[in-house]
Amino acid sequence: MGEMTEEQRATIWERLRVRHSELLQMIRAGTADASRDNMQRMGGEVGDPGDESIALQLADLNLAEMENELREARAIERAFGRFKERSYGYCSECGGEIPYARLDAYPTAERCTPCQTRHERVYGGRDGGRDTTPSV
Repeated sequence: MGEMTEEQRATIWERLRVRHSELLQMIRAGTADASRDNMQRMGGEVGDPGDESIALQLADLNLAEMENELREARAIERAFGRFKERSYGYCSECGGEIPYARLDAYPTAERCTPCQTRHERVYGGRDGGRDTTPSV
């Protein structure tokens, strides 16, 4: 398969741009909600231990969601950097071309399928939030 066309690059760039914007809005909203929840907790609006337990669980879920959103936003920002460096679509490990089908499915992919598979075997998909997408 040859290099991506400019149209394909533009399509992926736009998808990433839109998703990044959505993520930033969600992170801002989550930050505002967390701040409001903290103020309510400090003000003592949660009356009994059962309510407080549920409130804390919801806060933990919100923080986990925000962490995932932030991780995805950072992956998109790294992809933007690769676009600017003209290295988007090339594997960070071997330098080979990442197939368009993989980039279409996972636009933030940093590795080709063989290198991603090898990476997952070695690191078990854990490397600080960088390209832990399944191999496509």
